[in-house]
Amino acid sequence: MDVLTTILSCSLYLADDDLVRAIAQSTSEGDPDFVFDASIDRIEVDPQPISKTPAEALARTQAIIARGGRPLLGLLQVPPAWMSAFGRDRVEAFNPCTNIAVGTAMLSQFDFECAADATRAAPAARELVAARRHCVLRKYEEGIGLPEFATVTTLELRHQRPTVSTVLDAPILVPAAQGRPGADSLLVPTGTWNPSVFASSP
Repeated sequence: MDVLTTILSCSLYLADDDLVRAIAQSTSEGDPDFVFDASIDRIEVDPQPISKTPAEALARTQAIIARGGRPLLGLLQVPPAWMSAFGRDRVEAFNPCTNIAVGTAMLSQFDFECAADATRAAPAARELVAARRHCVLRKYEEGIGLPEFATVTTLELRHQRPTVSTVLDAPILVPAAQGRPGADSLLVPTGTWNPSVFASSP
C-alpha cells in the first residue's frame, strides 16, 4: 500500500495533503493495522508487536477497551468514537481509505474551526498557513487524546521529502458528475468534478 496514493484518493481534507501524510507516517508509521492505547505512556512500555491483519488489530482494540484503555486505530490514529460518528464499524478503521476519509473529515472540521482564529492571529499569508496548521494539529491532538501528537507530527512534517504528486496521479476512475472519489462514499462530498480544484500549488 502506498500511503501518498491512498491519501490522494481518499482524503477529504484538501487544504493540506502534506499534513495528512505526516500524520499517517508519524505515530502509526504508515501501518494500516496500527493499534495504540492512548491511555498509556509510550516511553514506559515496550513496543507492541505489529498487527498482521485487520482481525488481529480488531482483537487488540477490543482488549484495550476491555481493560479501560483508549485505542487509536489505523493510519490516522482514529478513535472508535469517530468511526461510530460516521456510522462505521471499528474493523473499517483498518481499511486505509476509510481510515483516511474519517480522519480527514475531522481535520476538515478542525480546519473550519481554526480558520477565523488563524486569520485574526496571523495576517501575513505564510504566517497564516503555519498558524492554521498548528491550530488544526492541536485540535486533532485533543480529539484523539494523545499527548505530544502535534509535536511528533510537526517533526515528521519537517523531515518529509517534497512531493509533486496531485490527486490526478492516483490510480482512480472519476465519473464526470461526482465529487472527489474514494471508497467511502458516505464521506465523499457531492459536486462537480473539477481537476483544477485538486491540483497542488507550487
